[in-house]
Amino acid sequence: MEVEAVVGRTASLPCDIEPDSNEDRVYMVLWFRHSGGKPLYSFDVRGRSFNKALHWSDPLAFGRRAYFVTMSRPSSLTVDGVQLDDEGVYRCRVDFKNSPTRNFQIRLNVIVPPHQLLLYDEAGRDVAGVVGPLEEGGNFTLLCELRGGRPQPTLTWLINNKPLEDHTLLKNDGKVIVSRISVGGAERSWLNTSIRCQATNTPLLSPHERTARVEMHLRPLSVMITNKPGQMSADNEMTLVCISHGSRPPAQITWYRENRRYTRGKFADSTEIRQHSEFTNETTTVSRLTMLPQPEDDGTVIRCRADNPVLRVALEDSFRMSVVYRPVLTMSLGSTLNPNDIKEGDDVYFECNIRANPREHRISWYHNDQPVSQNMSSGVFISTKSLVLQKVTKRDGGLYTCRAANQMGESTSQPVYLRVQYAPVCAQPTPLVVGARLDEPLRVRCTVAADPADVAFYWQFNNSGESFQVSPARYGGTTSELRYRAASERDYGALMCRAANAVGRQRRPCVFQIVPAARPSPPRNCTANRITKNTEQYLTVRCISGYDGGLTQHFTLDVIGDTTRVLVNTTAAVADLVVWLNISWSSVESLTEDEELVVTARNSKGASDPVLLRDLVYRDAAKRAESTTRAESKFPAAAAIAALATILTIAAAIVVLAVRKRNDNSSGSKRPSQSVVQVDAQGRRYLIAYPAPADKLETKPDILNPKSEAEPPRVVLESSDNKSYTIRELPDGQKTHKPPSPDEHMMPQR
Repeated sequence: MEVEAVVGRTASLPCDIEPDSNEDRVYMVLWFRHSGGKPLYSFDVRGRSFNKALHWSDPLAFGRRAYFVTMSRPSSLTVDGVQLDDEGVYRCRVDFKNSPTRNFQIRLNVIVPPHQLLLYDEAGRDVAGVVGPLEEGGNFTLLCELRGGRPQPTLTWLINNKPLEDHTLLKNDGKVIVSRISVGGAERSWLNTSIRCQATNTPLLSPHERTARVEMHLRPLSVMITNKPGQMSADNEMTLVCISHGSRPPAQITWYRENRRYTRGKFADSTEIRQHSEFTNETTTVSRLTMLPQPEDDGTVIRCRADNPVLRVALEDSFRMSVVYRPVLTMSLGSTLNPNDIKEGDDVYFECNIRANPREHRISWYHNDQPVSQNMSSGVFISTKSLVLQKVTKRDGGLYTCRAANQMGESTSQPVYLRVQYAPVCAQPTPLVVGARLDEPLRVRCTVAADPADVAFYWQFNNSGESFQVSPARYGGTTSELRYRAASERDYGALMCRAANAVGRQRRPCVFQIVPAARPSPPRNCTANRITKNTEQYLTVRCISGYDGGLTQHFTLDVIGDTTRVLVNTTAAVADLVVWLNISWSSVESLTEDEELVVTARNSKGASDPVLLRDLVYRDAAKRAESTTRAESKFPAAAAIAALATILTIAAAIVVLAVRKRNDNSSGSKRPSQSVVQVDAQGRRYLIAYPAPADKLETKPDILNPKSEAEPPRVVLESSDNKSYTIRELPDGQKTHKPPSPDEHMMPQR
C-alpha cells in the first residue's frame, strides 16, 4: 500500500500483527527498507509478555524518531519529523509462534507543500490583504505567484467563495506558477468583497492561500449638529449630537473649540470627556458629546468635523456657545513666599483670582471654615482679592479658602494649607502639682507641641537651694518621660522640661511641682439631678475632682445623720476630671429630715472635707431652709475636727523636717533653706518656711508677707528643739519675700 506524509510531520506505516487464532501470538516484528537484509526497527516479544516487549530502532535510520504503536488497528510504525530521505518502500515482517511469517510492503511518499504564495497588483506591490482602495467604476488587476511544492500544486481563484474561471496562466516551469485576473467597473456592492488565491497538492493540508479584501473609499456627503443650544449653563449637563453621511471608511468625527481639539471640561461622570460613535450603516457615523460647559467656553465656537481618514476630505458644522456660570476661583499663597519656610512672626498673604459671568458681588475669606474679618489691630487686612496676615502665630495655621457669589450662585476655592512653624510649647496645662511619697518612683511625662516635630528635650530640677540638669529616661517625637524618686525632703521641688527644634528653644518650660503626698482636696461644683433610666428613677451627682494629694483617690456619697452610711463608693484615676455618683431614687426618698447627703474624696492619707449637697431636687424651699440650719449646726464641729487634723498633719511634717534639719546641722552638712507647699482639705495653699543654720540666718522662720493689708491667719508650732515654725495661708497669686530662684517665676506656688 501507499502512504503519504508531509515533510516535517508524522508518518504512520501500517502493519497487521493480529494472529489468525487465539492460541497463537506474535514473537517478533521487523522493519526493513527496500530489500535490505538489516532491519531498521524491531519489536521483540520472545520470552516476555506483550506489554514488556523490547523496542529497538537503528540509530543510523529512524533512531528515536520511530516508535511501534500496538494500540492502533492495525498496528503501525510511527515516524516523527519525516524527511525527504525517508521516502521509499518499506517491508514489515511479522513472526508468530505457530503461524507462518507475514510480510507487508508499504510505499511512503513524502509531500512537500508550497513554501511561498504571493498576491500583488500589476505594479508588483503586495496588496497586504486589501485590494484598492477603489472608487465606483474603478478597475483592478491581481497576480498570484506560487513557488515550491512536490508534487506540483494547482492554483484556483475564488471571489466571495465562488470559483473564478476567467484567469490567465502566465507561467508554469515546474518550479514557479503565475496566474492573473482582471476585474473592471467596480461597483459600491463590491465593498468588502473577498478575493482568494489557493494552492494545494495534498488533502493532508488545508490549501495554502492569500486573501484580499476590496476596499472602496467614499467621500462624506453631509455633517450636521442636530441640537444646537441657545444659552448654556455651566451647571447643566449638555449632550451634543453630530451625524455624518456617505463616507467610506466611516468618517472620523472630531469636536473642536475654536481651532483646537475640544478635550477640556468637567462632566457628570467625573471624566474629561464622554464621546462615543455609532455606525448605523457603512457610510453613516453618529457622535455624541456629553459635557458640562466650562466658563472659558463662553463666546467660543464649537465645531463638529467629519473626516474621511484616507481621502483627507472633510465637512464640518458649528455654532457659537453662550455660557453663564458661577464664579471660578483659584486661591494661592503669595508668589514671593516659600510655603515650607514660614515661622511665627512672619507676614503672609493670599491671593484669590476670580472669573465670573455675571460679575461677582460678594467675596469672603475663611480659615478652617470659619469666617475671617478684617482686624487691623490684630494684623488682618482684607483688600478686594487679597488677604494679608501680619506676624502670624501657630493658631493662624490651617486651611484657607475664599468664596465669591454672583447671580448663578456661590463658589469656594480649593483650600490652601498654611503651615506655621513654631518653637515647642507645652501641650498640657502647667504647672502641674504631682504629689509623691518618699522613695516612691514617679514617671513624669512631658508633652510639647512643635513644628517641626523633631525636638530635643532638656530637664532641670529646682528647689530653694539647688538647681541641676537631669536626663530623661526616654523620649520620642514630642514626648519625654523622666523617672524620678524623692529620696529626701530636699528632693521636693520643681521639675522643668524644655524642648528645642529647628525654629528655636521653648520659651516657657513645662513645670511639674513635686510636693509631699497629702489628703485629697474636696470635690468642686457638685450638682444633683433627678433622671429616669430604663423606667427607673435615679439621683445622679456630678462633681469635678479636686487635687488628689498625689495618691489614688476614690469618692463616696455618704448619709450624715445620727449614724454615717455610705451609699456610693467609686474610684477615679488622677487624671479624671469629672466624677459621676448615681443612686437609686428609692434610697433618696427614704432619707429623714435629719439626714444629709455629702460627697467626700479619700486616699490613703485620709479624707477630704465633706461637700454638702444642698438644694436637692426632692425638697421644697422650707425643707431646704431647715436642712441648711441643721447642717450649719452639725458641720462646724466636723469642719473644726478636719481643720485640726490638717494642722496636726502639717505639724507632724514640720517636726520631722526640723529633726532632720537639726541632724543635718549637727553633722556639719550645709543644706540650704527650702520651702514646702502644703494643700489643706479645703484646697487652701500653704508655704512652710524652714530656718537656715544659725550662723547664716536667724532662727525664726521666714515671714510670708501677703499683698493685702489684712493679716492672713497663721499657725505657730514649736518643735522639740524649742524652734518655732510659722505656717501662713497663701492667697491665690501671693508671692513670698524670698528672692526667686532662676526659674521660679515659671513655678506658681501652690
